[in-house]
Amino acid sequence: MQRGTVVGDRYELVEERGSGGMGQVWKGFDQTLDRHVAVKFIRWAAFTTEERREAAIKRFRREARVTARLRHPGVPVVHDMGTHAGELFLVMEYVDGWTIDDLIDSHGPLPLSWAAAVTTQVCAVLTVTHAESLIHRDIKPRNLMICPDGSVKVLDFGIAAILGAPELTKITKLGEGVGTPFYMAPEMGISGKASPQSDLYAVGCVLHELLTGTRVFESEVPAAELGRHHTEPPPPLRSLRPDVPEGVEKLVLELLAKSPADRSSDAADVYARLLPFVGEPPPIPGVTVSAPSPDPARMYASVVGRIAETALAGPWPATPSRGGRVSERDVAAAKERAEELAEDGRFSQAIEVIQEVLDPAVETLGERHPLVFALRMHLANTRFAAHDYRRAAPELERVIPGLAELLTPDHETVLNCRFNAALCHAALGRHDRALGLMTVLRRDMERALGATAPLTMELRRQIGEIHIARGDIAAARRVLADLRAEYGTGHPEAQELDDLLVNLEPGV
Repeated sequence: MQRGTVVGDRYELVEERGSGGMGQVWKGFDQTLDRHVAVKFIRWAAFTTEERREAAIKRFRREARVTARLRHPGVPVVHDMGTHAGELFLVMEYVDGWTIDDLIDSHGPLPLSWAAAVTTQVCAVLTVTHAESLIHRDIKPRNLMICPDGSVKVLDFGIAAILGAPELTKITKLGEGVGTPFYMAPEMGISGKASPQSDLYAVGCVLHELLTGTRVFESEVPAAELGRHHTEPPPPLRSLRPDVPEGVEKLVLELLAKSPADRSSDAADVYARLLPFVGEPPPIPGVTVSAPSPDPARMYASVVGRIAETALAGPWPATPSRGGRVSERDVAAAKERAEELAEDGRFSQAIEVIQEVLDPAVETLGERHPLVFALRMHLANTRFAAHDYRRAAPELERVIPGLAELLTPDHETVLNCRFNAALCHAALGRHDRALGLMTVLRRDMERALGATAPLTMELRRQIGEIHIARGDIAAARRVLADLRAEYGTGHPEAQELDDLLVNLEPGV
């Protein structure tokens, strides 16, 4: 790309701001709305066949739409997406300020109040995004920017999600794949799979670096540094910086636990434990952090805070039910329209179409009517496809009994629906719940479909990866080694399992 190039018939590239493995980042100018934007390009190099490129474009659109749902002041807004000259591009809100890695490079360790101020804002963002089943995958100082008003933006949510495509997460050796190895949780380095707990591990790495000026296991040899994340306990913060409070040291050690189960429960917990240390951050030499007086954003937030403490203390009134009568033809037409929208990746619209007609359909046709059941089934599947796992799990679990009654419990469609429900819990970091469901499901699948049926084999793979996510490497090794033996030599999955098993070997 060159300066002056116009992409999407409206975004003029003004100044290149960075280049790396993912592609280029440009400061751009939106000629239609007369504003600066950030234009980020994804290189095609990772997509080696036409089939993979088509799949990448489809996933790119889906993930960008999911990311665009985010509404948080700490996340840059997604404006647009498309392709130009054979490369995918994403247009986002342009953010001006200083990246946290630049601050650390310039000033070394930051005051505790600043470290806490940065990290609590990151956790506020993750509390929202994790609730929406979005994992960042690459939290690091370079992806955090402090703005002139002191607010922190978490960058590249869209890029991290898009690069999470299966084409880019094949395991080759320890630590390859999406994410930056120096901030990568051990289980993510092994399997390439991210979770809320792996994001929290990265938060612990960032907080350690903010307070000490160095990475947790900083080494001149990258491979050695990566290996230490898997084999060495992190150094206690107070051994490097004695003025750090014991509570902060304890929190960082929890975040950096090798097993996800030993880390803090969620981002909201980390936020609450760090907030008392924010205090009044002192000025940072060379960094002008100021806001207009009075600051409209703080004025707005102050009022909202007071409302939340009083008026919102009780339950919010329920949304009135959409009553009325509808015909079977109306319901069938809504279902067909929702299916078309979902097929095109327009999941939010598809869900709205279903929800608009669902209550009237129940009122008119009854809960047990086949069309009502079909609507509920499609709503569950659409939420799952949209990665809205928190809402998809109860929807799937609600339809499973009726589906089993309709098709028999051993029908592959029923078993697949149960599998998807378990995957929702796994994606939300509920590893024990997911493992319990999958263990029972494996027995039922092997009886109904056979131990080597494709769906059963995929379930067995997921069970192994959940063991990795739980930190039970021995159990993961047993499950995946048995799976590898079933595939035999020459199967497309065999090499990837071989690589994964190598990563699970002691001392790797």
